Order: sequence, then structure tokens, then C-alpha cells
Amino acid sequence: MKIEECMKRQAWLDYIKFIAMFLVVVYHTPPRCEHDGHVHELALFNLGAPVFFFAAGYLFNMARQRGFFAFLKKRARQILVPYTTFFIIFYALWLVIGRRMAGADEQAIDTFTPLWQFIQGTPKTVLGPFWFLACLFTMQLIYYPIKKCLSGFWPVVVAILLNLSLFIIPAVPWVMYWNLDRALLFMPIYAVGNCGREWFDKVSFDKPANALLWLILGAVGVGFLVIAPLTLDREVSYILATEAILCVLPLIVAICKWLESRFGTSRVAQTVAITSITYLALQNYLIGIIKMLVAKVLGPELLDGSILMKVAIAIAVMVILYPLALLIDRYLPFLLGKSYKKGRTVE
Repeated sequence: MKIEECMKRQAWLDYIKFIAMFLVVVYHTPPRCEHDGHVHELALFNLGAPVFFFAAGYLFNMARQRGFFAFLKKRARQILVPYTTFFIIFYALWLVIGRRMAGADEQAIDTFTPLWQFIQGTPKTVLGPFWFLACLFTMQLIYYPIKKCLSGFWPVVVAILLNLSLFIIPAVPWVMYWNLDRALLFMPIYAVGNCGREWFDKVSFDKPANALLWLILGAVGVGFLVIAPLTLDREVSYILATEAILCVLPLIVAICKWLESRFGTSRVAQTVAITSITYLALQNYLIGIIKMLVAKVLGPELLDGSILMKVAIAIAVMVILYPLALLIDRYLPFLLGKSYKKGRTVE
């Protein structure tokens, strides 16, 4: 749909998606934080992608569905079409120039490896961030029958049990197909967003007692996300991070509702929310281009451990992708699973 037609959208939800996308871009921008030889996720990864899952759960309405197969068809168009079209584009670019530009490690990868990853729903070689789309598709297919059979907050209970089941599910390859493991990991966030829609509609900073509660819960959740990877077993901290994120969600929602009350509807936030798939697809490549330019013009030392440079590059990516995402949404909607009618793109 056109940006002008989205004025009735909930502005606070657009702010949430905007913040989530910025956190995702910041996380993918070097330098990466490491601890004991592993990438230290801190709170950035643990808040960026999961907040998108929360928004997706909030927007899911079982009453509007016309059956599982109709839902499957709709989600396939909205998720699998851009998953496929962007993969084809970047796989072709990878074959032609990408492997040579990336260096010896990339050239050592077999030609058909990206295709196999694409089929498995883990296109990490040419389109790594699209694990999110594969995960969301798997998650929604699992959640649909749960929501169909259970009412109230029982879907949340089942989602939490599925999350905790990761402690006993063996680490076999099929668990990672189409990001099934991550779908189970983040299922509680999606379920809380969906089942708690009416509750989150009332969350705000209007009452001092509530504001204090959201701040305390947020501090506890973020504290766990930052400290747990440094003190607990990696797998334990990774799985329990979902529960910590649930503590942070009310604070994020309250902040975004305050932004709505303070600044009203944001066209920029709306645009990023509507074109988030394009941002997701292009961000890593633009980060790489900007990183090479900075290293060539200002010297590679600026990229070593500079948090300010990390944030500056992330902001540049968000700004540069803005008009490009609009152009794709307007003139190449088929890449996103949309149609073009009478001078406008429609869902």
C-alpha cells in the first residue's frame, strides 16, 4: 500500500518496528562484541529481531483468517515471495562478483551451497538476515493451530513450554531446518504479542506507579541479557533470554506510545515499518560498502573497537536505504509479494 494510505496505522507500532530495525542494523555493523572467542550478543540482538516477532504476533488476528490453507497462501506470498526474489538476485550477484570481492574463504564455498541453504531456510552465505523470514514463517505455521485450539493465555503457556523444550531437544540438523529451533525459541514473544494485545493497548507511562514498574522490569530484563552470556552457560542464557525479553516489552511499548503522544505519526517510522523486508535484505551489503569506503578514506583503524563509528555507520545505512526502499516498494512491488494497480502498490 502507499505510505499516504497508512495514516490509520497505529503509530506506536511503527515506532517499535523502526527501533527494532535500527537495533538489527547496529548489531550487524562492525565492530562485533566478543567474549571468550564468541560473538557477545549483549542486548542488541536480543531486542532487535524479537521485537519484530512481538509486532507480528500483535498484528495476527485469528478472527480474520479464513482457514489454515488461506492463511498459508497469504503468508507464502508475503514471506516466501520476497525470500525467493531477493535470494535469486543476491545469489546471481554472488556468483558473478561477490565471491571474488569477499576473498579466499568465500571462493572456497561450493557453488551450490547457497542453493542448499536456501532450500533449508538458512541462506547465511548470500542473505544471512533472511533467517528472520524463514523463522517467522515456521513460527506462524506452528502457532496457527495452537491459537485455533486454545483460547485466553493458554497459547502463551504452550509457547513457553515449546521454548523450554529446547533444553531437551537433541542438537540434530533437522531442528535447524527453516529455523525451527529459533521459531521455538521466540514463540513466547509472538504469543504474548498476540494474546496480550488488549493488555498492551493499555500500557503507558500515564500512571507513575506503572511507569516505575515498566522501568524496573525493563532494567531486570536488560540486565539479564547483558550479564547472562558472561556468567551462565551459553545455551542456558540463550534460551532464557526470551523470558528476559518479555520483561522488557512493556517498557518498549510504553516508550513508543510516549513517542506517539509527543511527536504524533512519523512518516519515517511508517516507511521503515512498511519496507522493513527491503531494509533487512540490503543492510548487510550497504554496511560492507560503507565499511570499505571508511577504511579506504579514513583508515581501517577507525573500525577497530569504535562504538561511535558503529552507530554512525548504522545511522548512515538507515538514511541511505530510505529512498531505495521507497523506490522498490513503489516500482518493484513484485519483489515483495505485492501487486501494482492504478499507480499504487497494494498488499
